[in-house]
Amino acid sequence: MKRRKEFHISGKLTKSIIFVAFLWLLQSGGRLALGYLSAITPGGLLDVEVAPLIVQTINVMFFLLGILGFIAVAGLLLMRKWGFWTTILVSVLTILFDVWGVTIQFTAAMGFVVPVISLLILLAKKSQLQERMK
Repeated sequence: MKRRKEFHISGKLTKSIIFVAFLWLLQSGGRLALGYLSAITPGGLLDVEVAPLIVQTINVMFFLLGILGFIAVAGLLLMRKWGFWTTILVSVLTILFDVWGVTIQFTAAMGFVVPVISLLILLAKKSQLQERMK
């Protein structure tokens, strides 16, 4: 008789993880949407005129951060340690990108909200969450 492999999650999803995952779903979807809109709009979505290479860099980063954010959400919701650390990494990368973005257009500061909240929550509950994660 064959043994069935059962899907097992080592820890229970916490409200903190669900909240952070929800924020990152919004953030990642928004990044992908802005990247797409910027790519199809001549000159991008910026209020200021910049070199085409800058617009391309912004678009690539929007797509990259959006995709990485969705990967991080999957890991978080599966309660995997790599999901925790990927979320930390994507948060730091997003903050660094948006620091650069603020030098071009001040509205990039809105991009700090989700990664800062995520870092505060995840790092404050690091030991508690790491015990529950596989």
